[in-house]
Amino acid sequence: MLRLVVLLLLIANAGFWSWRQGWLVPLHTLIGARPEGEREPERMARQVQPDAIRLVPAEAASAPRRAPAPPPPIPEPTPPSAPSTACLEAGPFAAAEVGPVESLVKAALPGGGWTVRELAPPWWVAMGPYPDAEQLQKKRDELSRRGIAPDQPAGTRLLVLSRHDNRAAADAELAALSDRGVRTARVMAATPAPQRALRVAQADAAQQATLAALSTEKLRGKAFTACGSGPL
Repeated sequence: MLRLVVLLLLIANAGFWSWRQGWLVPLHTLIGARPEGEREPERMARQVQPDAIRLVPAEAASAPRRAPAPPPPIPEPTPPSAPSTACLEAGPFAAAEVGPVESLVKAALPGGGWTVRELAPPWWVAMGPYPDAEQLQKKRDELSRRGIAPDQPAGTRLLVLSRHDNRAAADAELAALSDRGVRTARVMAATPAPQRALRVAQADAAQQATLAALSTEKLRGKAFTACGSGPL
């Protein structure tokens, strides 16, 4: 019996010594233990990129990840603004004056862009006609004392107090003159020779400057002004 115990101890010691020497490597997995214990280097070798491991605070690890902000929109190019234009007109001109004035405008605006417009006969607030020059001058002096400066159309003995484009405006002026003590004036349709005006309906900045520089002497004392603002 004693011999059996001694024999078992010798076998156990021999097995333990062989295990410590690493001679039983194929049996390590089966046995479930290694002579190096928890210090074996294979555990570090099985880690995936151990140098890349970083410790982060618990709050940062639990916070939801935010999606990256979208890039700012690319602004669309602003189309160039169209140059400002204006409607300009000069006149009135008699039929004999239109030709020379139109030639002057044609030289200034070789690209064209103007039109000739026939004007409706104006309405006058007038007095007369008077039988002679003496009576006409007497009435002129009377009007002057009231602060009114009439004009006398060529070839007539009329005194024209105001000119208007339409009958309604002439009637309103007659009523105003009546309040100032003018009693014998009347509204009448003027019937001179047809008159015309030159209009540039869409003059750009360069054309506006060119027309403004034209000689008023060559324009028969007229000038290009905004459409509807002059005495046409």
